[in-house]
Amino acid sequence: MSFYTLKKSMLAILFFFTATSSPYSLSQAQGSGQSIISFTINEFITIEDVDNINLNPTPGAPAQGTDLFCVAGDGFPAFSIIFTGLGTGPGTPFTLRGRQGAELNYQVSFLNATSGGAPIAALPGVPITNNTLQANNCMNNNALFNVLVPASEWEPVAGMAPFRGRLLITVESE
Repeated sequence: MSFYTLKKSMLAILFFFTATSSPYSLSQAQGSGQSIISFTINEFITIEDVDNINLNPTPGAPAQGTDLFCVAGDGFPAFSIIFTGLGTGPGTPFTLRGRQGAELNYQVSFLNATSGGAPIAALPGVPITNNTLQANNCMNNNALFNVLVPASEWEPVAGMAPFRGRLLITVESE
């Protein structure tokens, strides 16, 4: 073998090792892409554990009942709550209906807690706003509503009992 052939073989081997061990060899292809990452918390709100209220008045005293319930949600700091009676709207009273078409007005109040503080009087169909959201699940009750019928309202129509009505409670995120 001549020196020229040996030199040519060495160059071929050197070229082979250089071409195959380089990350930028002629046989490699490369591409890239990008991704936009979005993180979204979907708002949700729920009201749970709302129960019926049975009023059993004592003569000379208002008929009153309270229900503890839960408002929970996520994705917002506050909520509004709206109380609407069956057949009532803004400017009309909450009403119970008895026998022979007798009607009995009642009052509703709300407290964004289960004790302490003064409940806020509710008006039919009018939101009570800026209530701090206290929970993201309903493991425990965290609010209450109260129904009150003054004695001056129920005593004159007591003979038309039983009185019934429906109270719709709606919560909305703010």
